[in-house]
Amino acid sequence: MGASGKTSPGVDPLTLGRAIADADRRAAHALNLVPSENRISPLAALPLGSDFYNRYFFNTAGDPLFWEFRGGEEIAHIEALGIDALRRMAAARYCNVRPISGMSAMIITIAALSRPGSAVVSVDQNSGGHYATSALLGRLGRESRLLGGKTGEVGGPELADLLAPGDVDLVYVDVQNCVRTPDFRAMAAVVRDVSPGTRLYVDASHYLGLVLGGHVVNPLACGADAFGGSTHKSFPGPHKGVIFTNSDDVDERLRAAQFDLLSSHHFAETLALALAALEVEQHIGEYARATNDNARRLARALADAGFRVYGDSGAGYTDTHQVWVELDGTADAYALSNRLAEVGIRVNLHSTLPGMPGVHLRLGSNEVTFEGAGPRAIEKLADALVTARERALGPRTVSEIRRRFGAPFYTDPGKLRGEAGL
Repeated sequence: MGASGKTSPGVDPLTLGRAIADADRRAAHALNLVPSENRISPLAALPLGSDFYNRYFFNTAGDPLFWEFRGGEEIAHIEALGIDALRRMAAARYCNVRPISGMSAMIITIAALSRPGSAVVSVDQNSGGHYATSALLGRLGRESRLLGGKTGEVGGPELADLLAPGDVDLVYVDVQNCVRTPDFRAMAAVVRDVSPGTRLYVDASHYLGLVLGGHVVNPLACGADAFGGSTHKSFPGPHKGVIFTNSDDVDERLRAAQFDLLSSHHFAETLALALAALEVEQHIGEYARATNDNARRLARALADAGFRVYGDSGAGYTDTHQVWVELDGTADAYALSNRLAEVGIRVNLHSTLPGMPGVHLRLGSNEVTFEGAGPRAIEKLADALVTARERALGPRTVSEIRRRFGAPFYTDPGKLRGEAGL
């Protein structure tokens, strides 16, 4: 709206705002099985609608007195408390919350731990690696070398061959599609033996919540120099990025790189991350176990009903929050997805799952677990997927599934409103 008070022809901002509010109400009822997404808790969402969304915050805990920007001064301690909670969960000396996303963390890490002209090893997309890493390395002036192998089994002799020339500054383990995580300890041993000057970084974006909850082994304990990633997948936080390390040198390099690559670290999102970390810390182990338990229950129920589920049935199909289901073709995949979406069940169709050419289901148990899904809800959810193969679902499907939910892993919204006077 300009000085005349008029809007663009045919556009009513209030109507658009109502459309967003209506869609948000429907989204609150939906069941989301997308493994790269999670639901933020009501408590952690508070900063996102606050004045702090618009404020810069450059100060650190070590320099609390010199305030160039005063907007975050009153609640600066909340960021520090959140960092402490994240450090405790990661058993890490340092926790960097400056990245604004997983990709931001990737850029900062590559810039900090490798030099222009050097080689960086990352995981081939066909083996579960991130689609953008190799291209990003080229844009940053690094030579990309791709590590292949079956999902969750990258490493070993091939990694040694890639390191042999002696010009690799960084091994960036960026497995995103995985029902098994790589053997970080074995990879660290190869790096030490073949190229001890090379840094090892694990991008744990997808399974970060499982690492912090102790279900997936901590890369730092296995010999990695650092690990991190996005905070909104298996970890139930906002869209942010985080990097953990125990190394003074790595921490200093990250801080030096971030100064040139990042200005605002999105203070409201950082506060949201702090609240999410403090809220979930006491339950993170239980949440991580329940997330994998639910993924295995879902996989087993779908396999028993005739779906072709990827993975070793004897090992529970998956060690993470992901469940992969092979479908018969693109048309069948979209028909299934559409029938589920019509009643508010969101699934993730994926076309680059390792060993599964074509369009298939990449499901995640993380969000429904965070909301309180247990065995009875997962059983009913699997029934819905089975039914949707053949016909439309009833309008009460999601309500019937949600009735079987237990307590969520976050503060009850009613209690929050009462205590905070909201």
